[in-house]
Amino acid sequence: MALAFVMAPLAVAPAYGASLATETDEPLPDLERATFRHGVSYFGDFKYPRGFRHFDYANPDAPKGGSLARSTAANFNSFTPLLNKGVGQPGGGVISEHFLYDSLFWPSDDEVGVYYGSLAREIAHADDYRWAFIRLRDEARWHDGVPVTARDIQYTFEHIFDYSWPGVKVAFRAIEAIEIVSEKEVLFRFADGVNANTLIALAKVPIMPAHWWKDRDASKTTLEVPLGSGPYRLASFEQRRHVTYERVPDYWGRDLGVHRGRHNFDTVRFDYYRDATVAREAFRKGLLDIRDEDSARFWRTGYDIPAREKGLLKLEHQHYQLYIGLTNSIGFNTRRERFQDPRVREALTLAFDYEWYNRVLNFDFFERPTSFFGKTYLAAVGVPSARELQLLEPFRDELPPRLFTEPFSYRTSTGAGRDREALARALQLFREAGWDVVDGVMRNAAGEPFELEFLIQNASTQQILLSYIDQLKRLGVDARIRLVEPAQNANLRRDFRYDAAFRGFPISFPPSRELVAYFASYGGAYANIAGIRSKAVDALVLAALKAQTRDELIAATRALDRVLLWSYYLIPIQQIVGPRRVFWDKFGRSEIEAPYRTSFPGAWWEDPVKAARVSEALGQGQ
Repeated sequence: MALAFVMAPLAVAPAYGASLATETDEPLPDLERATFRHGVSYFGDFKYPRGFRHFDYANPDAPKGGSLARSTAANFNSFTPLLNKGVGQPGGGVISEHFLYDSLFWPSDDEVGVYYGSLAREIAHADDYRWAFIRLRDEARWHDGVPVTARDIQYTFEHIFDYSWPGVKVAFRAIEAIEIVSEKEVLFRFADGVNANTLIALAKVPIMPAHWWKDRDASKTTLEVPLGSGPYRLASFEQRRHVTYERVPDYWGRDLGVHRGRHNFDTVRFDYYRDATVAREAFRKGLLDIRDEDSARFWRTGYDIPAREKGLLKLEHQHYQLYIGLTNSIGFNTRRERFQDPRVREALTLAFDYEWYNRVLNFDFFERPTSFFGKTYLAAVGVPSARELQLLEPFRDELPPRLFTEPFSYRTSTGAGRDREALARALQLFREAGWDVVDGVMRNAAGEPFELEFLIQNASTQQILLSYIDQLKRLGVDARIRLVEPAQNANLRRDFRYDAAFRGFPISFPPSRELVAYFASYGGAYANIAGIRSKAVDALVLAALKAQTRDELIAATRALDRVLLWSYYLIPIQQIVGPRRVFWDKFGRSEIEAPYRTSFPGAWWEDPVKAARVSEALGQGQ
């Protein structure tokens, strides 16, 4: 009989215990009438045909060879993938790197929501997405020569259900069963409320070798060198120092259109640097080839060295729209009574002077996020459209009237600090919500002070808060910072023992089931730091997940965006933008640049002439 495992349907909170092995008596779909495609497309169209030779932005004649040295701050202690404990090694199989493991499909960097078959040869699915049937490639192999089979696919998702993070489990909770049909055929069955992005979520998962793990405990961390199937294998490692990958010359997928012209470096090395300042100095000395620079100050002023004047050093803001959303935000824990009134949350938001923060701390480097789907057509604009109103109208009594009549915007200050008008409006909102300042302290009718403790886990976050806390204290709010180490931070957040916490909200583009984890009352509570429990939000998340057309998706996400913004659950701090990278000019690249994601490192290669020029300059002290 076919094997299966069962996960909870969308409308029911998942049980995060052991997986449930069972058999299914449901008949197979009518595959004779099914349409098999060479990939998954959110909107149904593909730029590249079946059997395409290479992506336009990849050079099929790119030379192989050379090396790439990068830095990481991740002090890895495990090679077990997709595990809810330990720290995995950099480049260990995530979709953005694709070194060690293959996934079922691979994203196109010049299309939105389109993935082409990698391990998967083709896929068919029901019109309502209640099932998906995947055929694997006959030539797909693990590095030990064993074929990749349907059991590997099933085993990977069993592992996720048993041992992965709650948020990852939520992402796949629509799966009702996975059935092995044959060695190279696997059937996914889904609950209601899914669309093409459910299949895209499957596409991103690094597939694990079932035959290798069957004699090992996948619930535990391990430093045993893992078995992969991807274009690289683990060559060497030393904890707290480095991880080095070497290219697999006979990689089984090297001639597929999704891989031809990519994976060109012979070695890729990640060196561990705990301190960003030390990492910058290592880069400037040529010990690293490329660096992602997330400090506005150093991006502006930290690389004004002779090598840049000579054209040997490049600074580039690259593309990245596989994910959108927020890299950082402050969430108020509405599980606590004093944060449940939206007027209080709006008052707290008014006290945060974003323009001062951006001017003083970031050299006016960032743009204030005004959407959870910023810089895309999914973001709310103007007032609700007719399609949006159809979705919002059933919840009118729950929602603020302004949502229906006004475009959302944050107050803009001069950036000089001490925004008196903002604080005056904040004080008025506090009073409307039943709070007032008595002897310099904000108190409710029972005389209880308004306390606000910010939970953080790194000292750099304090910079964001110090001025904000000063403003809050002027309102009589007893605001303070609690700095704890990462493990304690995770425990406190898991138990919801905080007033306010920081979190990013990366959202796939188009959005997928992370919306459930972040915002829905039935999602993974750990990721929902604001404790949002809203019938409107629940319904709009489901509408976004069930959207079948671009217009349906736009209406659902814009309506959801409005509800989240007007409810003031969070203060957005920074939005996801493409990485700012500084690198030594030793690389070759295709003349065609992918518009949605810069294809680094996959489609880059080492140019020997450029590399020699850089090496000579570094030997001469730049």
